[in-house]
Amino acid sequence: MRINRSRGLNTFTKWLLLSSVVLLKGSTVTSELDEPLSKPSSHGSPNVTMNKKSSLQPTSSPPLLGSYRLTNPDGNVCLKAVLGVEYMVTVNKKFYYFNMNPLATHATGYCGNQTAVLSLEFDEGNLEFTFHKESKEYYTRRLRALLGPISVCDKCRNQSYPGTVDHQTLFKTTTGLCFKCKSELVVKMSPNFRLKILSAQFQPFDLAMGQFGKDFECWQDYIKRIIPIILGAIAVGIFLIATISYLVVREYRHRGYESL
Repeated sequence: MRINRSRGLNTFTKWLLLSSVVLLKGSTVTSELDEPLSKPSSHGSPNVTMNKKSSLQPTSSPPLLGSYRLTNPDGNVCLKAVLGVEYMVTVNKKFYYFNMNPLATHATGYCGNQTAVLSLEFDEGNLEFTFHKESKEYYTRRLRALLGPISVCDKCRNQSYPGTVDHQTLFKTTTGLCFKCKSELVVKMSPNFRLKILSAQFQPFDLAMGQFGKDFECWQDYIKRIIPIILGAIAVGIFLIATISYLVVREYRHRGYESL
């Protein structure tokens, strides 16, 4: 009987040890699964994946400038661009804004003899320039953009805003020069979608040693620069006319009082 009791105790002890190990393993697995993958949604069910997209903003703010470039298969830079981009969309007759983040934007495309494409891709959408070279000039023939941010309200569905401007001669420039514009360039992409490009500088063809050529001043910058000069010249002209008129009148009056 003692032997049987000893065997029974040994069997019971092994069973307890085995049960403890199973319980400990089960506790560890449960702890890992219970850790939330993301914060619960408003309906109480957890989201499996995190949404990396950003939402529209109710106020405008200056976008960051991004520098992008494309290279040929031989490693030479064939296209360079520096610009800041702000998307402007209309939701319920109200403007909302979205700035393209250059730190989260990837540049792709290609360079050809007559056509070059620069595509800027980011989580919320993209922006694509199609450049065309014709004779001694080049320009942006097509501009396509897409924005798909998080909706401005919690119960609203996420909405996409596509837009295309095709068969145009935007940002026309002499071949070998770099298009440069410090002014805001606003392009209407669709009835409820506008694109604002700031501090633009790009050159898709004929880059010498991968560097920008001489600047080609955009029309908007030229107007801003020339208007103060014109106004200054007009002011000087009016001052000279007034001064000469005053001297002539004074001289005439002085002669009228001379004795005969």
